[in-house]
Amino acid sequence: MKKLMPLVLLLVILCAGCGGQPSRQDGATDTVPEIMNQDEYVLYQNVFHGDYGQQLTGKDVVKRGVLAAVQDAFNARTRYYVWGYMDATRCCDWQWELVPMDPATLPPVGSLVNVRGTFAASDDALDGYWIESAAVETESIYTGPTAELDMCAMSCTLERVQMLNILYRSEYFEGKDFAAYGRIAGPGTLENPYYDGSWQIEFSSDDVSPAIGTQVVLRGTVAGGTLTGCSVTAAG
Repeated sequence: MKKLMPLVLLLVILCAGCGGQPSRQDGATDTVPEIMNQDEYVLYQNVFHGDYGQQLTGKDVVKRGVLAAVQDAFNARTRYYVWGYMDATRCCDWQWELVPMDPATLPPVGSLVNVRGTFAASDDALDGYWIESAAVETESIYTGPTAELDMCAMSCTLERVQMLNILYRSEYFEGKDFAAYGRIAGPGTLENPYYDGSWQIEFSSDDVSPAIGTQVVLRGTVAGGTLTGCSVTAAG
């Protein structure tokens, strides 16, 4: 994601789809849905690592996936995404940035949504393209635990973007509560759940730290570019 810093594009990812108006709610769930769509992953690659973005520009698109919100301190804005996985390995994800018509009507992040809008090139989009004038329809509202920085409602790639913001613009996130997932890299260190050398961040907790390599969920508070007062739960 170009304006954040060059590191962010090391992981390649995608996005999801379907459309409507921001009002209908068919159900509720206390877990973040898992949407898997290999075609979206291939499309993402063609847009951001080929020239297909130019062919899509100006066209109406529909996407179905999980709603996420990234707090972009580098550009002083909240960025919204609809995302999913390529397949059940969950290591390869896709996400489309969107500009909702009315952010105040959006459901909680982690909800399953359908998005309809116009695919557009923009210097303000983190990767150069986004979905403008996006109508967001709630298919299933997320009712589980939430946080100001809810990285558990993000793809692996979006979590990386958020973590880099926390690490390099720590003053912006001071005192905010968070939820995050990853692997135990060592005593008091969390890292990317799937990729070595992507990101690491220090954390403190009174809980017993699981073995290195264990997938966990942390909840706590951001302080000084670290994660503090964390509860540590082994991921299922």
